[in-house]
Amino acid sequence: MAGIGFELKKLFNRRSLTGQAMAYGYSAVITAGPFALLTSMVLLLQLLFSEYGVADEARQLYMASVIYPFVFSQLLSCGFSIIITRYLADCLYEGEYDNVSASCYGIILVSQLVGALAAAVFYWDKPLPLHLKLATYIFFMEMIAVWLQTVYLTALKDYKSIFVSYAGGVAVSVLLAMGNLELGLFEPVTGTMASMCVGTGFITVCFMAQIIKYFGYPRLGMNFEFFPYFEQHYRLFGVMVFYTLSLYLANFIIWQSEWGVLVAETYLYAPKYDVITFYAFLSILPIMIMFVVSMELKFYEQYAVYFTYITQKGNFAEIDDARKDLLYTLWTEFKNIMEFQLVFTLMALAMGSYFMTLGGISYQDVNIYRLLVLGAFFCGNLQVVYTLLLYLEDQRGALMITGSFLAANFLFGVLGQWIGEITYGFTFFLAAVLGCAVAIWRLKYFCDRINYYVFCSRPVFVEKPHGIFSRIAGFLYKDRLN
Repeated sequence: MAGIGFELKKLFNRRSLTGQAMAYGYSAVITAGPFALLTSMVLLLQLLFSEYGVADEARQLYMASVIYPFVFSQLLSCGFSIIITRYLADCLYEGEYDNVSASCYGIILVSQLVGALAAAVFYWDKPLPLHLKLATYIFFMEMIAVWLQTVYLTALKDYKSIFVSYAGGVAVSVLLAMGNLELGLFEPVTGTMASMCVGTGFITVCFMAQIIKYFGYPRLGMNFEFFPYFEQHYRLFGVMVFYTLSLYLANFIIWQSEWGVLVAETYLYAPKYDVITFYAFLSILPIMIMFVVSMELKFYEQYAVYFTYITQKGNFAEIDDARKDLLYTLWTEFKNIMEFQLVFTLMALAMGSYFMTLGGISYQDVNIYRLLVLGAFFCGNLQVVYTLLLYLEDQRGALMITGSFLAANFLFGVLGQWIGEITYGFTFFLAAVLGCAVAIWRLKYFCDRINYYVFCSRPVFVEKPHGIFSRIAGFLYKDRLN
């Protein structure tokens, strides 16, 4: 994400309200684009369903048909996205762009093959009509592509085109769905899902065009040059899978409870709890944006200075001064981000509780919302910490943090099911507090020993990976592979 950070810095350096607004706006598009995409389309299409009097059963089927592709595309692609992020970072650092566009095709193909297998197993014995299965499957594949393309978009400079692509896709989806509901060409759920497929497809095509325009057309590119990274950075894969699964594990457990609803004998979910969770996690969008425009600008500058002195033979005094500046910036910016997010969390607690009460939401559900908002606050800070540790090459520590978060979610969630509904929301809150505490402890532990980890814990000689992924890459590209 440093690429987008330095581009946004140019906007902040204008020192004008317009420049700062543009910087925050563009960072919001990059960091929360897919989330905003789905949210915008779903809310607008739900309004259309209400306007045209679509039956409740069809609305439930539509919501389930959207939730499953969105959630499981993110779960499936998260590990691949962090691997390709590391590969892309190395390419940008070395200035080698020949295989970047090709790698985008490759990583999407690999992840979609895995997704196709998972979808086939899931839909094999489900009674849904074939055309609805096909439309949902296509949307699932497109969402996988969007998650992965977003990694490459962080290196681009054409933020206006990215925003236009998102807006255009949403507009296409809504207009096509409106036309179908008006003319009655297809059944509402199938027609709406097909409309979303067209709109999301428009976005993926636009994104790929922008990636190729920036990095070049992959005529002789090595699509799978990144394969050895699965062996070199397997901990990164685990970090993202553990963290992403932790976000949804509480929901998956509650789906199995009395709150779970089976839609069309296919989709099991808990509408009430899932909606509350969705609104609670909206409250931490500011921390994602603030991390890009604040932490990655100021922290990365000191990070670069510190390691430049190390790699370019700086003396001990210069290295130690740079270390102190790095750690001071890290903790100062982390504190600022926590305080910044705390304001929005308190606003979400006050406003959300008020509007939910006015909307006739029960007292128990409002309490769940409050607990989930607080849990989301700690979860967002946990994400900031493990990202910082990944910057500092503490993959083991980041894996420990996300692993403890996942284990806590599972243990508290299962225990909560045994106790009953009174624990809903509270189990995730406890897991997030515990995970955040472990994360801050690990960050402090690493920072106190940063000289040891930088100078002594790294191998003297780097051994090239020689596992199955490296052998496949070697077989495909032979002498071309470095």
